[in-house]
Amino acid sequence: MGISPATVLNWIKLGRLKATISHGRYYIDESSFNSFSRDLAASGLLQSRRNKSLHNSNYVPNVYIDPKSANLKTVKALIEYISDKDFDLYSVLSLYSNALLRKVLKDPKVVKELSLEPAKAIDSSLLDLFSLKYIKGEDTLGLLYLSLRRLSDKKKSGSYYTPFFAVDTLVGSIDIAGKTVFDPACGTGNFLIRLPDDHPLSSIYGSDIDEIAVKLARINLAMKYDVRDAKSLSIIKKNIVVRDFIFSDNAPCCDLLLGNPPWGYGYSPDESSRLKELYSSAQTSGKPESFSLFIEKALKVAERSGLISFVLPETLLDADFHEDIRTVILKNAHILKIHYLNEIFEKVQCPCIILTLSKAMTQKALDRSIDVYRYQKKRASLSLKSSYSVPFDRISKQSFHILADNNEFEVLQKIRNAPHFNLKDKADFALGIVTGSNKTFLADTYKKGYEGILKGKNIHKYYADEPESYIFFTPDKFQQVAPVKYYRTKEKLIYKFIANEPVFAYDSKCTLTLNSANIVIPKVPGYSALYIMAILNSPVMSFYYRHTYKSVKVLRSAIEDLPIACCDNETMNEISDLAREIALDTAQNSAKIELLNSRILDLYGISAKELDNT
Repeated sequence: MGISPATVLNWIKLGRLKATISHGRYYIDESSFNSFSRDLAASGLLQSRRNKSLHNSNYVPNVYIDPKSANLKTVKALIEYISDKDFDLYSVLSLYSNALLRKVLKDPKVVKELSLEPAKAIDSSLLDLFSLKYIKGEDTLGLLYLSLRRLSDKKKSGSYYTPFFAVDTLVGSIDIAGKTVFDPACGTGNFLIRLPDDHPLSSIYGSDIDEIAVKLARINLAMKYDVRDAKSLSIIKKNIVVRDFIFSDNAPCCDLLLGNPPWGYGYSPDESSRLKELYSSAQTSGKPESFSLFIEKALKVAERSGLISFVLPETLLDADFHEDIRTVILKNAHILKIHYLNEIFEKVQCPCIILTLSKAMTQKALDRSIDVYRYQKKRASLSLKSSYSVPFDRISKQSFHILADNNEFEVLQKIRNAPHFNLKDKADFALGIVTGSNKTFLADTYKKGYEGILKGKNIHKYYADEPESYIFFTPDKFQQVAPVKYYRTKEKLIYKFIANEPVFAYDSKCTLTLNSANIVIPKVPGYSALYIMAILNSPVMSFYYRHTYKSVKVLRSAIEDLPIACCDNETMNEISDLAREIALDTAQNSAKIELLNSRILDLYGISAKELDNT
């Protein structure tokens, strides 16, 4: 159906799908499912929100290779040409890989040994229409293979091939000289062919479960090293193999394991059960996470003082369900470097990191600081924004995030040390409405029976714009909706869900919100919702949030953890009154905001200068 399990559960609760529950599992009535599926398809609902796994369109990743390369335009033209024709994918790959082999390599025996056998005969005139050039270090064949594959295939296998500039950042961050190098999920070899040109071929290893990718990786390495003899060819075939790294016992023991392991690979129930027996990082409920397994296995097979450097999702650093692998890392390795890359993959909204680990656990290694690098993506490159080193004790199994340098960390400590409370178990939280199709349910102008509804873009610190959209409130027709009482609470806070800092508005009009604007209803004895809003909107809390959490979404867990300063009743009333005035002041009086923020700084015992200097 292309929607999440949470949505299915909500539909069951709303009665749209009939289901029974047994031993903790829901069983959906087949006729109910078929009927609802037909109705859903006919309605056009959710089309813009469907999971990528249902999409079958071809696309060419613009930053897998250098966008300046002529091969990028050629592959785009080729894909457009064959997209509506009956071409066999493997045969197209065979045609182009064999053509490149013949262009680059001189030994006909080597060419023949590495050539791919097409599944079907294919007209070689394609080569004249769309000619690819060999560029050393460029994974042209990987680009073609990636472009031909369906998005749904990549989603299921967990494989998104890495942009060239991220590969270069990883490779350039490590002294590779003299090391044996192993990419356990090498794909078509894009990491291996971007190693230094003088790195010995005999010191390069790779494996992957994708047989086609492995064949292309061998071709890529043969062309990079201009293989002309049987000995070099034998090294490639011996070192670059089809292998399931996670389940195999014969992975090479190397000095450096690098690459981009698969994320979210779909293991079968039987595989999941076996993995829970083999890996500590697979013990959490739910399916094992493939990149966690790769890290744990890499730590097992690396040389005693070996290094591991992987491109990984940033969620590894602090998500609760990745605590197991963080525990494994702390027990078996020392973190040398964290590179914050932000979002580097096309069509995938997932900030990334490069995590570099040392298997050495000597006291000297443990005393070493962790180096942190923070980047900003600019077109097809990464620009270093800042770098700093921090003591190893700045991390724990709860979080590996290091978002503050040492000076900023001192300010964070002052904020944490001020007398405070938090909202955990002291507030009600509610998500805004998920309609399933805003186009269907929302109106741009008022209609009889409709009421205003706020979106995230309408939420500002202290106040919300007048609604620009209207909705007829029929909870049973929406995809997901919170209990009505939360929307109708007479005094609540509404916060912007997509933001890099807390942005809270005060609402006393029982206003509805969409899911880009969520709800908090504080229940802290002695403290008003206005006071709590003022603290959450302050520069102090903005500083704390930006240097503690790294997410484009303001999550409930973060809000619950923020240290809200304690104060006497007189101060609480003073700040509450100021906050009310600011919330009701359409002109947003800057003098009042400055006075309010000054009073909040006093509560934490820090100065505006301390925030500015960091």
